[in-house]
Amino acid sequence: MEIIRLNDLLQLTREEIDKTKIRFMVPSSGIDFNPNADAEDPSKQDKINLTDLVYNNEKRNFTDGVIAIGFIRIRDDYWLMTGIVKVIKDNGLAQPATAEYLTKKYNFRLVVRYHKNSQNGIRLAKGIIDDLEVIEVWNSDKTLNDKTFPGYKNVSVSYRELKKKLESSEWRTALSCRKGIYLITDKNTGKLYVGSAYGANGILGRWETYIKSGYDKNEVENGEYPNKNLRELVNEKGLSYIQDNFQYTILETFTDDVPDEYIIARESWWKEALQSRKFGYNAN
Repeated sequence: MEIIRLNDLLQLTREEIDKTKIRFMVPSSGIDFNPNADAEDPSKQDKINLTDLVYNNEKRNFTDGVIAIGFIRIRDDYWLMTGIVKVIKDNGLAQPATAEYLTKKYNFRLVVRYHKNSQNGIRLAKGIIDDLEVIEVWNSDKTLNDKTFPGYKNVSVSYRELKKKLESSEWRTALSCRKGIYLITDKNTGKLYVGSAYGANGILGRWETYIKSGYDKNEVENGEYPNKNLRELVNEKGLSYIQDNFQYTILETFTDDVPDEYIIARESWWKEALQSRKFGYNAN
């Protein structure tokens, strides 16, 4: 299959590419935004693209006429495009330039693969744009089909819905790109189970295991097996009980840069807040 490059979609002219800079943004970059939350909050998108993307720190990278393309790392070599803007006024150092959108068509929808070797977060497009391989364009119309990913804050699906949605490459890409805290609800009894996902393939890896067997047979936490109540439920009532009664909800998401210890601490906080140890399925 032929590779689709970023400019196959953006269609920038050679003259425009010569004026374009690409900014790679990660949580440790000092850019003033939280990619775990702001990337899917429409009220924050303009701030990311019209302020953080074109902010001139110690060097004036974004002068009049410069085109800026922004990316946020979602995991490893995978980057989500925030937007593409053109600078209309350079406001000096320690200030964002004044910019306007060239298009909003791909804002927070386009995922590329690129291995970033340089420590420099701002690169000239002419040297790397052909290396940015388009992996996926997320659907902006959440009602177009049943398998469109609705955003992390809107994920709450039954067992059978989740199984169907995991056939979608859009869902699989989104869930594999995030660590997270999730909630399992037994709709028959009201009991809750709070879990965390910070291993390979993020939330996807954990939920695929649940779809297969109802619980994670290999999970170990603090040297103990934390899933014994779910295991006993499956052994007693069978996987069909899980299929008929379980609902899966994302509570929080995190990028790969967030330490596992922090995620485990947040998991414990949710267990306490929801009292899932005392009244639910959490055994630890």
